[in-house]
Amino acid sequence: MTNNNSDHQVIILAAGRSLRLSRLTQDRPKSLLVVAGEPILGHSLNILNRRGFNRLTLVVGYLREQFVERFGTRYENIDIEYVTNEDYADSEHGWSLYCARQSWARNESPVVFMDADNLYDPMMLDKVMGCGFDDVMLVDENLNVEDHDEELVIGRGGVVTGLRRGRIADFEDFAGGFVGINRFSSAFMGGLFAFMDGFFERKGKMQKYERVFDALINQTGARMHYLKSRGLPWINVNHEADYEEAKRIARTMAADALARTSHQAAPN
Repeated sequence: MTNNNSDHQVIILAAGRSLRLSRLTQDRPKSLLVVAGEPILGHSLNILNRRGFNRLTLVVGYLREQFVERFGTRYENIDIEYVTNEDYADSEHGWSLYCARQSWARNESPVVFMDADNLYDPMMLDKVMGCGFDDVMLVDENLNVEDHDEELVIGRGGVVTGLRRGRIADFEDFAGGFVGINRFSSAFMGGLFAFMDGFFERKGKMQKYERVFDALINQTGARMHYLKSRGLPWINVNHEADYEEAKRIARTMAADALARTSHQAAPN
């Protein structure tokens, strides 16, 4: 476990209706779909708990009561504050992030910002927390899909210059696919929320947070770095095929963890 994880506030967005998965999410939020016996979000909370994080702001909306029923206001050693995006049906997740501004402002801590629908290798979070950058996005440099819906990080020399949606082949400075595990300093978060005040006034609530980050970089010169994931497994669950892939990845990660434990326990 890295030092100072408890100094960070974790912000996770889980407000959306997940229309692309509507067959599976009619009676539950996407991040509560079960993978390997645990809700997708539960896997993330277990990782955060084992690494010493103890403050979580969870932004909810669609079927919000199910999160409280499942996790309560304290999950293991993590205190959970629920913030509701009342406009979840008429907004994008950029607005959900903006809804967390008052929760953040009470302590103005550095932030670990994550998606609720990610299944990821725990070492990804370790890489983000252990790197030397205060403001960093994790990227998958090996992403090879040609999906126009994929969020891509553009940059050079370790510095993010923008975020785009489209095909990898269309961008010369492709740094990696946006994973959704990020760490930001208190100064960055203060600047981000201040920028959002005017951004949403001009653009409205139907804006993804990647569009906010892109505008922040290009309009204010805000600086953040990207960190390569180096082949660690992860998936953002957006489609039914992703959900099936998440189950496969969970089985693989469980087998790898068991193998590592057995190796460490073996006598010399």
